[in-house]
Amino acid sequence: MQRICLIPIFVSNMELAIQFYCEKLGLEVSREYEESIVKLKHEDIPIVLYEVGKLNQVNYPKHSQTVLGIQTDNLVDAIAELSAQGIEMIYDTPQPCFPGYYSAFKDPFGNVIEILEFS
Repeated sequence: MQRICLIPIFVSNMELAIQFYCEKLGLEVSREYEESIVKLKHEDIPIVLYEVGKLNQVNYPKHSQTVLGIQTDNLVDAIAELSAQGIEMIYDTPQPCFPGYYSAFKDPFGNVIEILEFS
């Protein structure tokens, strides 16, 4: 199998998506291919926002879906920082998982993002 080379994130409003991913999560726009396709700066694997007309509504963690995972060194602080920015956490406290602890939140389009602290 070849290596993973792209992380696509599907959104219904590009302006709101750029605001969320750049202002709240600290990413930066790398390139705008067109109004509906924007690449974000990321060291290893490119993250690309794609604007689509209709989003699927999924029930996390009950429905099958791809979830973006972001590593942090201090999960408690990360939860506090995200909450202070008005991001509603799915889990207000760290939850145990096989590599350590995690929490999760949704972007404005229902895409789930997990934050993980490895132990």
